[in-house]
Amino acid sequence: MTLTLQHYRTPEEPANRRASCLVLNVLALSLSIAGCTPPDGADDAVPPVPVAETADEETASIKDTNPDGSTHRHYEGIGFAIPNRWQELPNQTMVDSKYIIPTEHGEMEMTLTSMGGGLKSNLDRWVGQVGRDQGDEPTWATIEVAGIESRKVDVRGSFNSTVGANPGAKEDWRLVGIAVPLPRDFFIKLVGPREAVVEFQDELDEFLKSAHLDH
Repeated sequence: MTLTLQHYRTPEEPANRRASCLVLNVLALSLSIAGCTPPDGADDAVPPVPVAETADEETASIKDTNPDGSTHRHYEGIGFAIPNRWQELPNQTMVDSKYIIPTEHGEMEMTLTSMGGGLKSNLDRWVGQVGRDQGDEPTWATIEVAGIESRKVDVRGSFNSTVGANPGAKEDWRLVGIAVPLPRDFFIKLVGPREAVVEFQDELDEFLKSAHLDH
């Protein structure tokens, strides 16, 4: 588009007045163009500066990874190194933790929990869960866990298991129960096929050696 600016004057109009009028006309035209509505889609506004989202803070966990790949688990007053091959069952309500331990002889179950009721009474209750042959009595012993004198019971027989795909009464099983006297007593319970428990003894010993008191 071509804009032609003309200024008509009378013969008597001086030259400096003609120049002033021309400047005024150009200024008026510039203001008129600046006030026009911009074409559709044009936006002279300064774009907003994007604001970075703030990352959520990580939630503290009661589990810590050990150099050997095991996971350290803190309980009420005591902690253990849990081997990573133990499969933790989530959403437990009656115990603090429950683990399934796979073996070539079948699965074992390990439960760890703090509870009241007394050391011997709870261990006696576990012994009563095992159907024993006549004369096959449980074996009692005293062991150290985290430097604390603790009670251990070992009993063999049939056990009404909920472990694995075929729960129910299991013959020739073994239960090992350990009670650690603390301000709130801590209990360890291992049940599984007898051969599996026999071969697990070294790993159980290492697990117990990992125990330490949390002050």
